[in-house]
Amino acid sequence: MVAGWKLKEIEELTKRMSKSKVTGLVGISGIPSRQFQTIRKSLLGKAELKISRNNLIKRSFENANMKGLEKHIQGSMGLVFTDLNPFELNKILRSNRISAPAKAGNIAPEDIVVPAGETSLAAGPIIGDLQRVKVNAQIQRGKIVVMEDSLVVKKGEEVSPDLANILTRLGIEPMEIGLDLSAAYENSIIYTSDILSIDETKTISDLQTAYQSALNLALNSGVYNSITMRYLLNNAFSNAMNLAINADITNRETIKFFLAKANREMLSLASRIPDSLDEDLRASVSAAPVKEEKKEGAEEGKEKGQKEEKPKEEKEKKTEEEAAAGLASLFG
Repeated sequence: MVAGWKLKEIEELTKRMSKSKVTGLVGISGIPSRQFQTIRKSLLGKAELKISRNNLIKRSFENANMKGLEKHIQGSMGLVFTDLNPFELNKILRSNRISAPAKAGNIAPEDIVVPAGETSLAAGPIIGDLQRVKVNAQIQRGKIVVMEDSLVVKKGEEVSPDLANILTRLGIEPMEIGLDLSAAYENSIIYTSDILSIDETKTISDLQTAYQSALNLALNSGVYNSITMRYLLNNAFSNAMNLAINADITNRETIKFFLAKANREMLSLASRIPDSLDEDLRASVSAAPVKEEKKEGAEEGKEKGQKEEKPKEEKEKKTEEEAAAGLASLFG
């Protein structure tokens, strides 16, 4: 006969699974109690962690009709209930991994290096233990000092008992522990750890590349939609402007280009005039003789003034015509 507390726990687990959008199955092996409580606190407000026996978890999966999820139960397991999607849940669990001391037999996740500098260890026989695990250490002023960064174990290698002891005494915690998401169930779909563990940077880069390729294909194929429309309109406008400018069509859009062209050509022409030209003109004007005329009365002066004004008007008219012809040639 099944114990009453087991039936009650199966019922509670089944009810909790039905209320959550996602149920995750996590491995909890090798996590010390202190670190486990730290991880549990880090999940508050995001996910709920429940530890139970594997056979009760399997029965709960059957009652909740989560077929196939029981195949991922290996070792000590726990359940995580959350409204986050499986990828968000996996990301949170990975970000909440914490450091822990190395134990004999652990596999180094990365190269383990003892950094150079003074240690808190007092001089004594331990100097020999340090040297045995390839730590370059010496005694200075009664303290043990690591003379240089010392690689003590490479990534993928096993941590020896002597090294585990030395790392612990030095306060180095090279291991990472946390909840490993074995599988997650959402809307009748099971997401395994290999699917959930994605490289975000690479995935975003791949999506950006795919988007750009799709956009280029759509533009080159003349596909009209909410994304391509603005690019196609900009391209059409540019082509129309080039055609109008090359055909010398003047309107409110092209006039600014024609004026800019005229300005550039004017500046180019001005830059070719020698600087000495103005000085020569001023010198020639200063050297010209001034002819004095006698005053022959008001009538005579009046006639002379009228005779002098006529050539001046003709000269100004001629100058305006020349200027107009010059401006027209800039657009020609």
